[in-house]
Amino acid sequence: MKMSNNRNVTRQTTLFPDEIFHGILDEKCHIEFRDHPRYLMESYYDLLESDIEDSTLKAELKKLINKEPDFLCPYLTLIEILKEENQISEANKVLENAYTQALNLILDESGRWPGKLEASWIPNWHIIITIFEKAIYLWETGKTDDSLDLFRKLLKTNPNDDFGARNYVLGILLDFDCREFHKWVNNNENYEAVLEWFDENQKKFSDEFNHDPQ
Repeated sequence: MKMSNNRNVTRQTTLFPDEIFHGILDEKCHIEFRDHPRYLMESYYDLLESDIEDSTLKAELKKLINKEPDFLCPYLTLIEILKEENQISEANKVLENAYTQALNLILDESGRWPGKLEASWIPNWHIIITIFEKAIYLWETGKTDDSLDLFRKLLKTNPNDDFGARNYVLGILLDFDCREFHKWVNNNENYEAVLEWFDENQKKFSDEFNHDPQ
């Protein structure tokens, strides 16, 4: 089976950071984290657009991971392929490795999250998505408190919430089934319905959502 005809590829437009890209101080929190553009990003997208077999693609993704372990996009694509092949245990191991790398990037020496991890800075996307996937996995496996904690941290550090962490926080609080909720909330045809659902139900948890993005 070949991947290129079945996978949509959208290249990220990368903004190059200032010389000091991850040390902006904040009065309320310790730092704003801004990752730097990854040197293997173009190689990664070229690979996704190539017409190769799954087995070759997986091998090449692993090579990218070995070359630049902090670049998380190859992990995420490898996880997707492994799930399609029903290699769930292996996919979970790769996710755990990616999540560990993500935390190594953003946590300070005391293990604290940054005050900001915003998606408006595009090089942060691979980190945010990795943590998002870990939070979904925790919910799927019944670790709802740990999942809720991660989604809350994603929402707090990225209050504009480009990836919809607030929806998952609310879904957990309302005791939804993770798989059904994930399928529903990610169906583009349900976009307006999801917005209406959130606006209506977030009122039940005013302490949780009673803040505006800065």
